Order: sequence, then C-alpha cells, then structure tokens
Amino acid sequence: MNIELIIKLKEGGNFETIFPASLTENSLPIKIERLNDIPVTNALLSKNLNEMTFLDNEERENFLQNEVLSKLEESEKSLYRIFKIQVPIGADAGELKKTLEANPVVEYVQINAKNDLMDFPVEEPLYSQLYGLKKMQCPDAWQSSTGENIVVAVVDTGVDYNHPDIRDNMWKDINGHFGYNFSEDNTDPMDYHSHGTHVAGTIAASMNQLGVVGVAFNAKIMALKAFPRANDSDFHRAIKFAADNGAKVINNSWGPTGHRPSNPVVEDAIDYAVSKGICVVFAAGNSDEDVMHFSPANYPKVISVSATDENDQKAGFSNYGNLVTVAAPGKNILSCKFKSNEFAIKSGTSMAAPHVSGLAALILSKFPGITITQLIKKLKENVDIISSSVPIGPGRVNAFKAIS
Repeated sequence: MNIELIIKLKEGGNFETIFPASLTENSLPIKIERLNDIPVTNALLSKNLNEMTFLDNEERENFLQNEVLSKLEESEKSLYRIFKIQVPIGADAGELKKTLEANPVVEYVQINAKNDLMDFPVEEPLYSQLYGLKKMQCPDAWQSSTGENIVVAVVDTGVDYNHPDIRDNMWKDINGHFGYNFSEDNTDPMDYHSHGTHVAGTIAASMNQLGVVGVAFNAKIMALKAFPRANDSDFHRAIKFAADNGAKVINNSWGPTGHRPSNPVVEDAIDYAVSKGICVVFAAGNSDEDVMHFSPANYPKVISVSATDENDQKAGFSNYGNLVTVAAPGKNILSCKFKSNEFAIKSGTSMAAPHVSGLAALILSKFPGITITQLIKKLKENVDIISSSVPIGPGRVNAFKAIS
C-alpha cells in the first residue's frame, strides 16, 4: 500500500529544491496535490480565469499564488501551503521524511496516519434512562436554550440521516446534501458503522416522543464522514469544511491509534476553525493514560473531554491529565442506533464529548456574541465538583449552571 506524507512549506517555499537527488535521478514519479483547494472567486481575481491561456499547471499555480493567496487572511494562507505527497514505490518513506524535515523551506512533515474512534465496548445490560442529561440538569437548562440556530458538525463515521430521532435536525446545504464524505470523496455522509449516529443523537436527537433526546434538541447536525479511511488529511479537510460552511461547534470523537503527542496538519485546521470563532471539542481518549500523549485531544485550543460514569466517578477507560478541559457522562450512554428505528448503549470518551458539544450549542444559542475563551470559562466554572484520584478537569459539566 502506498504511503502518503503531508508536508507544509514555509511562506515563499516551493518544491523545486526539496526532493533528494536519489529520487529525481531515478525518475521515480512523485504525486503532489494541494490538501485544500484555492478559493478562486471573482472577488479575489483581477482577471477572468476562464479567459486566460496557461502553458501548463505550474503557470496556472503561479498565477493563483500571486492573484489569490496574497489577498487571503493569514489563517487561510497557512492552510494553502499544505500538500499531500504519495511516496514513490521503492522509496524509503522514513528517510524521505527526514530529508524533507531538514530542508529550511519546510515547516513540517508527517505521515498521513490513521486514527481511531474513541468508543469503548459495553457489556452491561441496556439502560432505559438518559442519566447523563439528568446529571447535567438539561431539563432546567432547556427553559433558557435548546440550541436554536446552531450547527454542530460531527466528524465521524457518518450519520444515519434517516433515523426518525435525528432526521428532522439534519443540516442541509443548498443542494440538499447533509454534509460530505471525505473518506470516499462524495456528497453522501451516510453512516456505515453506527458510531457517528450515536454521537449525533446525544448532541441533537429531536424532542419528538419517539425515543431519546439530545442535549441541544433544536440544533442542527452537519454530517462529515472521515471513516473508514480516517487519514489525518481527511480530518483536516473535514474540520475546514465545517468552519467554512457555518458550523459553530465541531465534535471529534476520535484520536490517534497510539501515542502521538503532536499532529500538525490537524492542529492547523483547528487553528483555522478557532480563528473563525468556532468551538472544537475532542474526546480525551480511552487508554486510561495522560492525555498529553494524544493529539489533537491535548491541543490547548480544543475542549478536551474525559468520561464519567453513573456514579460521577472517572470511567475506568478514560484518559485524564492537566490538559483535560472538563468531564462529562461517557459510560453506558443511550442514543440512536444506525439503520434502524432503535437505540443502543455505548461507552467511551466518544460518548462524553457530544454531551459537551451539545452544551456548547446551548450556550452559543443563548449568548450569540460569546467568544470561545468565554465559553470555555463558562464550562469550567459551572461544573459539579466530583472526586477523582487523577485530574479530569475541574468537574463534570452542568448545563443548567452554565446557561444560567
């Protein structure tokens, strides 16, 4: 299987001098593509692109560099210096990575690695009550806010947009699409696994007397499918899509397959989203370890969520540490089951994160002018204090206190 590298060039850098002679001398094909399309609009062009004649793709690229990129905000320019490289067959990916990292025009290089869902197998019998919403005092919070006018992007396995408890709360674009499928590069983000549907139900299942109800039951769900391919580049593009298409909260119930303290290409996308005032939520992870080892959940600009159980104790699987922002219910959580009219129990920090994403939607709906810094302060200062032998944030979130 071909290995891909993600490379970010420094401002003004180009590819002419960064590849080792061993590759170019052997004429090994190097496939390079920009991770994000340059936004070519009339407002950014001094000429009509369709009326121009280009000798080759390089000339067109140079024109776009000069005409478009120079007019963008710095946070946007940064993302358009990121490229994906397919390592030629026969080349040593590790050595190529080291060579590229040593080049002064390269900002970073990383393997386009896989990521995992942050759920945890459940063996207990099905619970019939949504204890998490009760502990968070959601019914009291709903007197003030139910998430109106807030779009929450769910970057996951897709969402079953036909489930009767979520279909009325699906976001749609002008063409009627419910989001995007970055794993297969098409416009159908239908769930293939059930994880994303479960997450979406916790955030915004409808108040329709059919089954469960979400924390923000009048919010809208944007379905962004990144699994099963689950490469870093897919998550980067999904987060950017959410930021560019009206999401106010982005839920990420996934993380690295093992220890990975840094993930620059995803962190770049997070920077971009946060620069637009968007709240980015991550599951802390399920290794019962310090979250400092797991990016992007350890990234200071995200809301990192650990999991608690029915007794307000740290769930045994949950990651912890000083980089955790808050805790939320994450063990034995009842929510929507994909490809059915039914419901299922799941556990994991995957299930804790959507409780916080839903709460963020409640806060943003009631206080539309609030900054992300102020929102995080509200979350952290309005928790229920719980005991834990390891740090899991200041406490377990309380929706009523945070919205009051």
